[in-house]
Amino acid sequence: MVDAYKPMDAFDSMTESTFILKPSLTPKQSTSKKAGANHQPAFTNGGFVPLFQGKESVESMELRRKLFNDMWGPPLEQLLVDTEQQVNQVGVSEVCNYVSSSYTRVESVEKGQLDQPFAEMSTAVAFAGVNTGDHSKLFESLQAQLTASGHHVALLESQYCTSLASMLKCMLDQILSSLDEGQRSAGSSRLGVLAGAKTIAYDMGMLKLRWDEAAGSTNTRSSRVVVILQDFEGFAPMVVDDFVRIATSYCHSVPIVVVLGLATSYESIHQSLTKASISMLNVEKFNLQRSKECIDAAIRSVFVRATDMLSFGAEAYKSLLDQFLLYNFSITGFVKKLKFAAMDFFYAQPLSVLASMLQCSAGGVLSVCDCPIRLSPEQAELIRMQKSVQRFLEQQLEEGGDRNHFHLALSDDEYLQKTVLPQLLRRLVSFRTGYCLGIDFVVALQEMVSESLRKPIRTLHYYGIGQKFDDCTHWKALSAVVRRMKAADMERLLAKLGAVADAAAIVDWDFATKDGLDIPQLLQQSRALLSNPDAVVKTGSADSAEPSKRIRTRTDMENRPFLLFDNSSSDQMLSALDQCCANIETILRACLSPYQSVPLYEVFYYKHSLLLDTTFSAQPRAAVQAALGKTAYYIDCDCCKVATCDSDDPDTASEDGADQRVMPSMHDTSIAYRLHQECGRMINLYDWHSAFSSVVEGESPKARGSSPCQRAIQARFMRAVEEMRLLGFIKSTQRKTDHVIRLTWGM
Repeated sequence: MVDAYKPMDAFDSMTESTFILKPSLTPKQSTSKKAGANHQPAFTNGGFVPLFQGKESVESMELRRKLFNDMWGPPLEQLLVDTEQQVNQVGVSEVCNYVSSSYTRVESVEKGQLDQPFAEMSTAVAFAGVNTGDHSKLFESLQAQLTASGHHVALLESQYCTSLASMLKCMLDQILSSLDEGQRSAGSSRLGVLAGAKTIAYDMGMLKLRWDEAAGSTNTRSSRVVVILQDFEGFAPMVVDDFVRIATSYCHSVPIVVVLGLATSYESIHQSLTKASISMLNVEKFNLQRSKECIDAAIRSVFVRATDMLSFGAEAYKSLLDQFLLYNFSITGFVKKLKFAAMDFFYAQPLSVLASMLQCSAGGVLSVCDCPIRLSPEQAELIRMQKSVQRFLEQQLEEGGDRNHFHLALSDDEYLQKTVLPQLLRRLVSFRTGYCLGIDFVVALQEMVSESLRKPIRTLHYYGIGQKFDDCTHWKALSAVVRRMKAADMERLLAKLGAVADAAAIVDWDFATKDGLDIPQLLQQSRALLSNPDAVVKTGSADSAEPSKRIRTRTDMENRPFLLFDNSSSDQMLSALDQCCANIETILRACLSPYQSVPLYEVFYYKHSLLLDTTFSAQPRAAVQAALGKTAYYIDCDCCKVATCDSDDPDTASEDGADQRVMPSMHDTSIAYRLHQECGRMINLYDWHSAFSSVVEGESPKARGSSPCQRAIQARFMRAVEEMRLLGFIKSTQRKTDHVIRLTWGM
C-alpha cells in the first residue's frame, strides 16, 4: 500500500510509457571506434537458434536457414512481385497509351478541326484503391514505364509538396534532370542557361525555356511532361488549384499531362478544385485497382499450384484472407503476413527440414528425394507423435501390412527416415497435385454456369480446405447445375475436364486421390457413355421390354428443365446423363477431400492463426482496458496480490472478486478507470473525486492517519482524469461543465 504521496517519475504513467524514448549516446559510444570494432551483432545465424532446448544439431539449424532463404528469397518473393506486375500491367499500359496519344490533333479531310479558344490540359484520373500502402509501388511502376517510353516524369507526394513553391521545386528537379539526361544521351554539348546559377527561381518559365532548348537538340515531338500526384487527397486544395491554373497556361508550348492518383472517388476532385480549374482539364478515367485480381493470382501461384511450398490450414488461411478483405485490401500486408508465417514455420518448427526432401523439376513435376542430413532422435520421435502418421501406420497394419514394418517404423530411426518418410511425403505431394486438379475442374465447371454462381479462386480455395464436399453449399449448387445439363452441354463440360486432366503433371493416380481413382479413364468412360447411351447397364431389373421413352413426371421436369422445351431425349440418354453427373461428383469429391486425411498435414499446413491475428491485427483498446482493469496480472503487482490473498471473505478472495476490488496500492489511472466503470453515461467529477479520495486514503483508521494531503490527492486525480481523456475513455461536454461523458463500454 502507498503510505505517502510520492512524485511520479517519467515511467510511472501508463500513457507516457507507451511512447518510445530513444537512449542518448554517450561520448564514448558516439566517438569511439574501438567500441564499434568490438561490437557483437544482436542476432547470429540470421536469428535461427537450435531447437529442442539447444539439442538440435548445427546442420539441422543451417538447413532450416537455407530452406527459408531459398523459399522466400528468389523463388517466392520474385513470384509475388511478377504476379503483381502482371496483373497491374493492364491498367498501367492504358495510362501510358493515353499519355502517348495526348495533344495529338486528329485532322480529317472531310471535316477540319479548329483550334480551341482556350487550352485544356490532359489529365488522367487513376483510381488506385483504398490500399494506400501499395500506391508507392504501383506509381513507381507507372513512372518507370513512362520513362522507358521516352516521357519526362515527375512523381510527387503530398508530404513533400506542402506549398506551391515546394511543389514546383520537386517537379522541376525531376523534369530538368530527365531533360539533361536526354541531352547527354543525344550527344549535345548545350547546357541550360540556368544550370550554373547559384540560386534558381523555380517557376514554369524555367521549364518552358529548358523544353525549347531541348527541342533543338533532341526529338521531343513524341515526349510528354508527366506530373503524377500520387496521393491527390493529401495535397492542399489551394496548392493543386494554383498548380492547375499555372500549368494550363503553358500547355500550348509544353505538353503537360497530369496523372491524379485517387484512393476514394471522383468526387474528391470536385471537392478540392474549383469549377474554373476543373473546366481546364481534359479528364480521362482509369482503374488501377487490381488488388483482388492480384490476390487471386498470388493464391493460385502460392497455395494452389506451388506444391513444394508451405500451405495454410483453414483457420490460418481465413485469417490471412480476412486481413485483406475486411481491412485495407493491402497486397503489401498480405505479403508481410505470408512472410511472417514462413518465418514462424522455419524458425520454430523443427520438422521444417523435411521440406528439403521435396524437389520440383523444370516441368513442374514434384518428386521426393532423400533428406540431406540425418534426422535426430528428437525429430524422429516428433514425426511418430503426429496423429496423421499414427493413423497411416495403423491403416497399413489393418490392411494386412507387415508387422515387422510397423515395428521398425516405431523403433528404428534410420528405417523411418529411409523407408517410411518417403512414403508419407509421396502421399502428401500426390494429394496436393490432385487438389490442384480439383480446383482446376471447379474453375472449368464455373465457366458453364451463371455469373451468380461463380466464385473467385480465393473463395474456392477456402471452400476446398475449410469444408467437406458434402457440407459445402457451393459444391452442392454446382452439382445441381450439372444434373440439369443437356447432352450437348455435358459433352462440352467433359471435354473441358478432359483437357484439364491431360494437362495435369500427375504420374501416380493411385495417390492423387483418396480412393486411388483414375480420373482420365473415368472421364473417357463418361464421354463414351454419352456417345453410346444404349450401353448403360440397367440395374434392379432385367426386363428389357421397358419402353425407350416413358411419360415424364413433374419430378422429371423439375430436375431437368430442358425437358419442358425438348422432350426428344430417351430414357437411355437420361440414364447416361445421370451416370455422367455421378462420375463428375465422384471426381470432385475425390480431389477435394479434406487435407486432414493426409499424413504430415500437421507439419506442412500452417495453423497458427492466433499468432497471425495478435501480430497483425492488434487491438490496442482491449490491451489498455486489460492493463487498467487487471493491474495485478498485467504488471505483476505484489501488493495487490497480497491484499487479495489476505482477505477473509471468500467472495472477495476469489479470482473474480480480486479483479473487481479497488485497492489503494493500485495505479491512479487504474483506480479512476475502475471507478468510472460504475458510472453511467454522464460522470460527475465531484462524485468521482470523492470516490477516488476515499480509495486513496485507505479503508482502515490507521491508513487515514498517514494518508496524503488533499492537494496531492487532487493533483493525482487530475492527472488520472487527463490520462483517461488522452486514452479516449472520456471527453468533456459543454452542457455540464462539472461532468464528463463516458465513451467506452464493456470489459
